[in-house]
Amino acid sequence: MPQSTLFHLHFNTPSVGEAANRLERAGLPLDQRFGSVRGEGVSLGPTDEIPEGFRFKLQVHQRGGVNVTLAPGRRPHFDHLGLIVPDFEAALERSESRGWSVRRNERRTFVMTPWEFRVEVHPSDGEGVADLGDVSECRLEETVLRLPETDAARAAVADVFGDIPALRIEPGESVWVETFVLVTSRTSRKVAVAELLDA
Repeated sequence: MPQSTLFHLHFNTPSVGEAANRLERAGLPLDQRFGSVRGEGVSLGPTDEIPEGFRFKLQVHQRGGVNVTLAPGRRPHFDHLGLIVPDFEAALERSESRGWSVRRNERRTFVMTPWEFRVEVHPSDGEGVADLGDVSECRLEETVLRLPETDAARAAVADVFGDIPALRIEPGESVWVETFVLVTSRTSRKVAVAELLDA
């Protein structure tokens, strides 16, 4: 089975601004903010002026092959991860055969795992992948996902999505990404998510 590529992490936090500053210092700049003005969707670049009445929804930090999303939330929370899956339809069939919920829309497909986190799944030639840059500029490695029922989760995730070299599933009491490493051609920076989100 071909390898899947981890490219995306989505977190909620009450301190989006502080988390954004920490991501910038780690080498992952702000790419876009999303929200609305009077019910109309608005997308802003990193230097665009925020219009009056702007209701913030989320922001994306992106560099090379890495996309990290920050959204407001009442408490620090890991929401989902994103994979580029070479055998996209087969991965969705394997998900459904396990009884995992699959939700498709035009831009994203989500698989809900039994461990209460979602996986955003993209085909290698999908629209979301086209927005990414070169992985040699920046990529994710050594992402530690903590879960209960670790052995069952490891086996099931590997069965559905194949090998994910950048992801390690380790024992934990609840679902949480503990750390991830941003690798560029010059540096390797480990990000502790508890510090990132003020958890």
